[in-house]
Amino acid sequence: MELVQVLIVAFGGSVAALAVTAFLGKALISQLLAREMEGLRSRLKVEGDTLVESLKARLQQDARLDDRQFALAQVMRRYQGPLLHAVYDLQSRLYNILVNRFFDVYLVGGSPTQKQYAAYNTSFLIAQFFGWIEIIRQEVQFIEFAEDDKTRRFSDIRDEIYGLWQTDRFGDPLMIWAGEQRGIGELMIEIRGDQLTCKGYATFLKSFGAAQEQLVDRLTQAVLASATKQGVLHDRLLAVQHKLIEMLEVLDPDGLRFRAVWRTKA
Repeated sequence: MELVQVLIVAFGGSVAALAVTAFLGKALISQLLAREMEGLRSRLKVEGDTLVESLKARLQQDARLDDRQFALAQVMRRYQGPLLHAVYDLQSRLYNILVNRFFDVYLVGGSPTQKQYAAYNTSFLIAQFFGWIEIIRQEVQFIEFAEDDKTRRFSDIRDEIYGLWQTDRFGDPLMIWAGEQRGIGELMIEIRGDQLTCKGYATFLKSFGAAQEQLVDRLTQAVLASATKQGVLHDRLLAVQHKLIEMLEVLDPDGLRFRAVWRTKA
């Protein structure tokens, strides 16, 4: 107030009034600017905190995704190789049945030992395939590849193979219902440590020989009937063998495990 009186005395009324107005305007502007800056700082802090939390959430999500992909890759490495071998072994047997008359030579015209091996080992190869498919279903639900279209292709082929085994349009003894396929797969599973694996041939004979298990015994009898029944054309086995070759091409596209000359469609 004293400063205002001094200004009035020194410069007169009108000049003093202008000076006072300018002084008060400057003070008011400073206050407004200070208030605006404070509000801006608050908004920036809120926006910054929100951005930081968003980035943290995204990084955590990416980390969880990376962990899941790493875990899935580990499981894939654990099971893709055995599945690949099971697919190859089964398609190879089917190729020999279709092209090299394996059934006629060993199940029809072979010695008792050859007949027994041909029946049980063919049943084992079919059951082994169902076993590894069931293990993968239980462990990872489905095989995933880096490329989505490759994952879809594998799933489509797997489903087509299930459909070929269970359809009644072929009219041969080797029709295996979807539930039987899964049931046989479950019977083939063993637990070793903390991992699931599939029974080997020796364990298969010990576990399922001499009609000890209904599902596997029916499979073996179907193999025998398919070999000995008159007029069986093996169209089902031909279709399955072709799909197994396609599955090999997905699992081993570069022929690193099994060269292309070893996997020929009958």
